Amino acid sequence: MKEALEKKIGLEVVENELLKNHTTFRIGGPAKFFVRVTNKQELLRAIQACKEFDLKYFLLGGGSNILVADKGFDGLVIKTEKGKIDVNGNTVTAFAGANLMYMVREIVKQGLGGLEFAANIPGTVGGGVRGNAGAYGKGLGDFVKEVEVIVINVDEVSLKILTKEECEFAYRESVFKKELTWVIAEIRFELEPDVKAEEKMKEIQKEWGSRCAKQPLAYPSAGCSFKNLIFDPKEHEKYKEWEIKGKLPVARLVEEADLKGLKLGGAMVSDKHANFILNHDNATADHVAQLISLVKTRLRNELGVDIDEEVQYIGF
Repeated sequence: MKEALEKKIGLEVVENELLKNHTTFRIGGPAKFFVRVTNKQELLRAIQACKEFDLKYFLLGGGSNILVADKGFDGLVIKTEKGKIDVNGNTVTAFAGANLMYMVREIVKQGLGGLEFAANIPGTVGGGVRGNAGAYGKGLGDFVKEVEVIVINVDEVSLKILTKEECEFAYRESVFKKELTWVIAEIRFELEPDVKAEEKMKEIQKEWGSRCAKQPLAYPSAGCSFKNLIFDPKEHEKYKEWEIKGKLPVARLVEEADLKGLKLGGAMVSDKHANFILNHDNATADHVAQLISLVKTRLRNELGVDIDEEVQYIGF
């Protein structure tokens, strides 16, 4: 199978690649097959190969916001990385595997504004668009012009362009989380001219320092484990003083339930930022999954709130 995949894709395929080496959690067993792609044509060929050989696949970007099972993944892991970024007037086109932090910094330097809020969000552009990553009340989807996707049909695998409206962006959501036969290949953003590049870069670096000071960076994690809760005045009246831009910070809720520092096996709720679950001491994927479930249950039973994970489970 390895040789057949390499012939079809035209790239080296590695067997039994440990996925913990490619995730920010530093957790995850081996991928049966593993390939790196750097443009939409390579990505298309890799997915076509999976279709032809009836092989499960998973797209891996920067490795944040995911939890890979200890047993690994029984299929082809397609790692999107590097990738070209083109600027044409106010339109920026990026491969899904392009680094989000790098892209934002580069386009700020070139005099385009709007995406500064995402300058310090880790991961790839494609991963960020899939989850509509954001900060300070903004999301990447706000600035998307169109997305080119790979569509997996019964008879063929092909490319298709979606409008911003067809992407169905919402808070930490998009159509790509629901329509699993669509794979993001390339994204086009529509931005605005901004000549204050030097000033913006200073603000980005300042925000990076502030973000680092608040986050528990001493141990591996997937980033924030849970989505902040959309504030409903009827359901969350007693927490209205915590509301920020229509959301309730989950970290405050976890603190209220006295769960900071809670450990299960090698996994731990951060005692610095309560929306982070850490690989504190050689945690397994099962340790993390069980701790996530415990936190959700405690918040439901003790505070009467239901929260959702940001973390995506792979191989479970």
